[in-house]
Amino acid sequence: MSVIRRVLALSLLLLGTRPVPVEGQITAGIGTMVDILTPPLTGTGTRALQFGLIVPGTTTVTALPRTSASAEFRIDGVKSRKSVDISFTLPTSMDGPAGSSIPLSFNGNYAGLCEIDTSGACVVASFVTWNPVTTPTFRDNPTRYQPGRKVYAYDAYQVYLGGTASPSATQRQGTYTASIGVLLVVN
Repeated sequence: MSVIRRVLALSLLLLGTRPVPVEGQITAGIGTMVDILTPPLTGTGTRALQFGLIVPGTTTVTALPRTSASAEFRIDGVKSRKSVDISFTLPTSMDGPAGSSIPLSFNGNYAGLCEIDTSGACVVASFVTWNPVTTPTFRDNPTRYQPGRKVYAYDAYQVYLGGTASPSATQRQGTYTASIGVLLVVN
């Protein structure tokens, strides 16, 4: 009988209990992500390399960077970049009438770069030159240090290119032209 009493007591105990609601709390995290696009890097030619009028018998004409004769190329969108590589495709001569040509040389500090402020002026402390022949790809870091400021404050550069034209004493009269390529690579 004692076994029956125990089974009966256990059965009554199980029948007498009612379900208790279970409450719980879970704490978790969720990740958040956003991609901010960097404004595009743009470049525009603003002035051609100009050797001007050449008088017969002139042996060389030189245009220096950051002068009114040098070529200018404006780059916008550099401030948020790690670095920008600047390369030129340089012609060896200018072609003129009836197959004539004038030899060109860019072997010297004929390439230049300057940070441009909001008024469009070159920040002189940032001006740097290089030889585009011996340094065919110039790397500039938009956060490089300069006197007076820790980093560049503006978002535009002006690239300059000069060179030397060497006409012959009997150079044919006419207009001579050549194309210069500028390649920008963002790093």
